[in-house]
Amino acid sequence: MDLQALAVDLRDSWWPAVLLGVLAVGLLALGARRRRRGRRPALPFAAAAVVLVVAGATAAGAWTGSVPSARAAKTVASDEVPGTDGAVTQVQVPLRPGSGLEPSDTWIYTPPGYAGSAGGQGGPRYPVVYLFHGEPGSSADWFTAGDVARTADELIRERLIPPVILVAPDLTAPDTDDTECLDSTRPGGPQVETHILDVVSYVDAHYATQADPEHRIAAGMSMGAFCAVDQGLRHQDVYGAIIGLEAYAGPGQGGRDALTSEAQFRAVSPRFYLPQLEMTRRTPVYLDTAEDGDPISARATQTLVTELRAKGLPFQHHIEADQEHDWDFAGIGIAHGLVWTFDQLGLAPVPSAQPPQDGSSVPATS
Repeated sequence: MDLQALAVDLRDSWWPAVLLGVLAVGLLALGARRRRRGRRPALPFAAAAVVLVVAGATAAGAWTGSVPSARAAKTVASDEVPGTDGAVTQVQVPLRPGSGLEPSDTWIYTPPGYAGSAGGQGGPRYPVVYLFHGEPGSSADWFTAGDVARTADELIRERLIPPVILVAPDLTAPDTDDTECLDSTRPGGPQVETHILDVVSYVDAHYATQADPEHRIAAGMSMGAFCAVDQGLRHQDVYGAIIGLEAYAGPGQGGRDALTSEAQFRAVSPRFYLPQLEMTRRTPVYLDTAEDGDPISARATQTLVTELRAKGLPFQHHIEADQEHDWDFAGIGIAHGLVWTFDQLGLAPVPSAQPPQDGSSVPATS
């Protein structure tokens, strides 16, 4: 199966923005004509302004891949995912007192046939993929721009991955989207890392999960890729595998804003702590970069590759041809990453013919 086809719908289409632009020009012309004739031009001018705003947003969506299709636009508008074989719901995971966070939705996908609950006995239990969004962003992004529910449907249907639960928490704080999934050490700062761990506990308590690290994957795009790498490495008792799409080796300015010392910054920067980090498990790490993506991410990924190789960890670094640092790329990369990672964990329904690779870069699954 061509996994790249999973990301193709109306992605990168400029036609909606162009048509809206033409409509706005027509409304402006209508307003000007009404003014010349002594009639009130306010209504067509106001309508043109609204259409121009929508056209700009649509163009931005085409540029970034943030709303790449009519399906995604419908999801954004309705908070529902149309046409999935599974089910997608939104829940609010309780916040701890003093978390510095505001209530937000965590999006959860359950696979076709899911009927279990955490308290049930004897029914199937499922691995869980935690999906971390980028900055700016929200918990909805993986299910709207990333179209991850449809990707999971296809991969499960083709028996490339097992039936799986997907969980996308919100990583934003009241004053910033750039939290880097960290617990701030500043007075009253947001405690995002603690909340993420609370999300894991909540999901295990309310869903039929296989509640152990061997069945949990940390995955993310951009800032979320840093989150996946950092959280996955520092919480080996929680996650057993990592997928980083356009990853970074440190938390950047967001980390410096959240923390109060250079020592704290280095303690959450893989490029600093990974050489000394004690690995309690052979965590598989899938890293994917866009050919025309962020050069900072490309350099950081090479740093991570070097350190992973030195650690002797199983990893794969793939470069997605003709892709940029956007959600189109993420929709393709997550498909490749899920297939490889579940195979490495020994959970793939159909074992790959390719032997496991330890500490080296290997060709991408396709």
